[in-house]
Amino acid sequence: MRMTVCIVILLWAGCGAAVRGARTDTIEEKLGTVTEFVPNATASVDRLVEVARRFKIPMAIEWVERFRNPPPDQKLPSVKRSVRELIEEIVSVSPEHRVIVDDGLVRIYSPIASLHPFNFLNMRLKSYSVKEGDLFDAENQLRMAIRFKLEPEKYRYGFNGGYGYGANHVFQIPKFTLSESDVTIREILNRITLAQGNALWVARIKSLDLEADEPCWMRKGVNSVDDLPVTSAWQFLPLAEIAELATEHVAVDVIAPGVLDERMSSIPVILEHGLSGDSGGSVGGSSSEGNSFEYGCSIEKLGKDYVTLSVHLKVGRKGEAEFTFDKKFEVYKDHITEIQPEPRITIRAYFESIAKP
Repeated sequence: MRMTVCIVILLWAGCGAAVRGARTDTIEEKLGTVTEFVPNATASVDRLVEVARRFKIPMAIEWVERFRNPPPDQKLPSVKRSVRELIEEIVSVSPEHRVIVDDGLVRIYSPIASLHPFNFLNMRLKSYSVKEGDLFDAENQLRMAIRFKLEPEKYRYGFNGGYGYGANHVFQIPKFTLSESDVTIREILNRITLAQGNALWVARIKSLDLEADEPCWMRKGVNSVDDLPVTSAWQFLPLAEIAELATEHVAVDVIAPGVLDERMSSIPVILEHGLSGDSGGSVGGSSSEGNSFEYGCSIEKLGKDYVTLSVHLKVGRKGEAEFTFDKKFEVYKDHITEIQPEPRITIRAYFESIAKP
């Protein structure tokens, strides 16, 4: 198989540079934005999450779930209103909940349930700390602090173990440090959210747990706190994904006359943090002339100023044997990498800045 690799130097103006001077709205300005946006979700919490992510509003959602017949789903009207009014309208289906802005977070909660001693968020911890860790580290330290409080004898002589999470997640950035003492779980969740800067948290409080004779974490018949939801009864969600935060992407164009002549991949990357977004998966197609193709691309490795791409391409032309290309190659910033696996096929890959609104 004939394969020619050509590296063409190209200085992309502003390629990879962070967006400078962009205006960052305060939380009050975001809440005052007039919109006709209507969430697609039907559940109140899911609607709130949609609004938070749409307008990049950090939230602390402490939602009390009462097990009664839910009201019929009603789609919100599409009218002009402020984001604050939209949030209040979503919350109004449950009159016990309130919406306030508290220390940089939009807090949604039930005043009565938030003070209840059986609400796990009120559990007070002697100390909590995370040093130069990401959100996953911070969560793990919180879980350990809860375990230390509820089962001190078990951890008297230390502990072994770790934790895991999916690779290439936006919560891997940034790193931050927190150190708190005599603090509640709720306060820690708030501190983590503010320190992370791209998150909201949700906790669903079961009304039956508040009406019981003892806190859920003290129930008999449970062998360990690990069997209880108290160490994972919250959820962090990102306000923006990698694709929204990236300032550049890796573009791949494929030229095969009579079959393809278009951009096939546009993969967002954040090289300084070793993160990449969705590659778009595999695609294929065929024409009435009898030509066909299959294409797939993924990032195998991210370096300081390059990525390693893995490209699969299959091209079929009427009356000819099918041609298949499966190779890995590096693409550097400020260059175009051009590969010609056979005379009639050209694969061109390069970094390109992403225009931000």
